[in-house]
Amino acid sequence: MTDEKTQSDVWLQVIGKSLAYLCVQEVAKHDPKRVPDKPAKVKFLEDMGLPNKEAARVMGTTANSVKTNLRRREREEAGSGKKKSKL
Repeated sequence: MTDEKTQSDVWLQVIGKSLAYLCVQEVAKHDPKRVPDKPAKVKFLEDMGLPNKEAARVMGTTANSVKTNLRRREREEAGSGKKKSKL
């Protein structure tokens, strides 16, 4: 019985991750501004309830890479906001 439960847990995780991946791809296809790149897609998956590491793995990247890219984007947006206010 434990083996059956373990196997079903594994398959439920596979199915859940697959559905999450399909969902993010579908949203990206119909609304590219909402999830334009991998970091945005990972964030979308996290908002759906996947843990950070799992969301990154589903999208074929690492959690550290996503964190770095999001941090860089925030800095660029903050920097561009300052420049706009001076003009």
